[in-house]
Formats: sequence, C-alpha cells, structure tokens
Amino acid sequence: MRRSLLLFFTPFILCTWFFLGISQKGCQDFMQADAAKTIPFSHKSHIEKWGVTDCETCHGYEENGRFKGLPTVGECTQCHARDAVVSSDDHTTPRKKSMFDGLDDSYKPWTSWAKQPDLVYFSHKVVMTAKYEDGRLKARCASCHGDKGNSTNTGMIKGKMLMGQCMDCHTALRLSNTCAVCHD
Repeated sequence: MRRSLLLFFTPFILCTWFFLGISQKGCQDFMQADAAKTIPFSHKSHIEKWGVTDCETCHGYEENGRFKGLPTVGECTQCHARDAVVSSDDHTTPRKKSMFDGLDDSYKPWTSWAKQPDLVYFSHKVVMTAKYEDGRLKARCASCHGDKGNSTNTGMIKGKMLMGQCMDCHTALRLSNTCAVCHD
C-alpha cells in the first residue's frame, strides 16, 4: 500500500517541483525586464568615468531624513543637462542624454528592487549613519545591495532580503534585534 501511494504521488511531486522552478525563473526574468524599463544604466561607468563614490549622490535623503530611493529624471539632468552637448572630446563633463528628452522631471525610469512589506519599517539613514566607537561606519550600501559599483545594468544582485539576513546583520553590527526596531 505504501509503495503504491509513493508511486502514485512521485510524478505529481516531480511535476510540481519542475513547474515551480520554471515559474520562479520566469517571474524573476519578467521582473528583471521590468526593472530595466526605458533607460539603461551602468553604476560602473558612473563610478569609473565620473568618480561618483558616494551612493548618496544619486540616492540621498530628503530634508526630513527620509530616503529618496531611485533618482528622478530631474535629478539625472542636473549632471546630464538637457541643453548640454551630445558628444565631446572633453571626458570630464557629463554629456546630454537624449533618452531624457520628452520625459517629465518627476519620472522615475527604473523599478526598485528594495520594496519592504507594509509591516516592516526600515530607515536607510539610521543604518547608514550608525558608527562604531572608533568612528567607522557600521554598514555600507553593498552590505544589503551587493556590489552595485561594478554592475552595468539595473538588475538585482543579491536577491530578496529575508528577515534572517537582516537579523544576522543586526547581530554582526551590534544593532538591536528586538521586534519593535523594524516592526510597528
């Protein structure tokens, strides 16, 4: 009896496992395609060509301390001015990007990978300004986002953050792991 049940359910289990793997891969590919959206972006070229070494240059904070997240077209055109030259021998000045033509300054052409569930509160500013006793910063962007500095696209690098990963990081950085720190 046990053997017949096992023989009966084995194909079902294998098919379920197979289709789950395919659907997960398809969903991730779909999300990656959506994140690219209309404007390609290379973190690597901005770091190597323009010397942008601080993530806050494009992903800073509002005056009230709230994290801005992804930059808008208006923030990009502060460097890539709409009236600048399209090409030049001067490689020290960012050029005009025609891909911004016709886009509103408030438009965000990329999709964020870092959306937290409603029950989680996360403050980039608190985490990114936390320091050890000797003055060193406890966390850097790569701690959670991976090596975006060498990425040439807007795809996800590290994958989905799970609560266990957050708690491990809190423990390593000697931050509180009490529920109320992240949850209302």
